[in-house]
Amino acid sequence: MSLAPTIQRYLDNQHITYKRVFHPYAETAMGCALAAKVPPKRVAKGVVLRDDEGFVMAVVPADRQVDLRAVNHFTNRLLTTARQNDVKILFRDCATGAVPSLGQTYNLPVIWDDHLGEEPECYLEAGDHRELVRMNRDSFLDSMKNQPHGRISF
Repeated sequence: MSLAPTIQRYLDNQHITYKRVFHPYAETAMGCALAAKVPPKRVAKGVVLRDDEGFVMAVVPADRQVDLRAVNHFTNRLLTTARQNDVKILFRDCATGAVPSLGQTYNLPVIWDDHLGEEPECYLEAGDHRELVRMNRDSFLDSMKNQPHGRISF
């Protein structure tokens, strides 16, 4: 498996400039950062959350954790971490556990952490465990242009 078709279509249709970065197999966003030899603060980690209303994706740097209190405050919801089985169903064209940080391409509301927008470039999971998508700051901001953001990590 490589770049998830859903992600590739979105990036190409939105004319977002990106490069594919291949790396040795890694299962976590932090592991991908280390395998690709990029700073973990530049790797976007997508965390799927849920409540009775549905799902939300929080996108934070790989070296940080989602601050659920902050996310719940921003969204005015009471979200918790989604079950792995739900994530598998939502991201059918991705390897298990390789959640792309572009939840909007899968019709999920997204909230992203401001720390990512401060970096000169950003790397996102591509839908497998051997590839990242690299974007410069402007491309990352374009990909997140209609998504709310704030300080949602610690």
